[in-house]
Amino acid sequence: MKLFLLITLAVFCLSACSGKTDHVQNEERATVASETGQPAPLPADVIYSTKPLISGKLYSQPDFEAPSVAYFDTTQQIHILDTAHAMFAKARIRQDTMQYTGFVPKTILPEQKP
Repeated sequence: MKLFLLITLAVFCLSACSGKTDHVQNEERATVASETGQPAPLPADVIYSTKPLISGKLYSQPDFEAPSVAYFDTTQQIHILDTAHAMFAKARIRQDTMQYTGFVPKTILPEQKP
């Protein structure tokens, strides 16, 4: 019984340690991209990344009356996740070490050329 518990514990420890490789690979790609002058690769759920034309709010719902999640300015990089709504785009921004997901009006985003 003790041998079974030791083997099970060893398997859990090894599987827990192996989960960090994606994070390390993403950091390596970002470092290589910054050294070569190429933009860092976007996460899989991001359609495109842009800077807004004016400063604004990241809303919790696709509504101007919804509470704001975060504020951003024209230097802030915005990752666009979904553009299905008629007036809003689902977006993610990063401020300091936190990531916020919400909705921004499409009118403040520059037009994307196909």
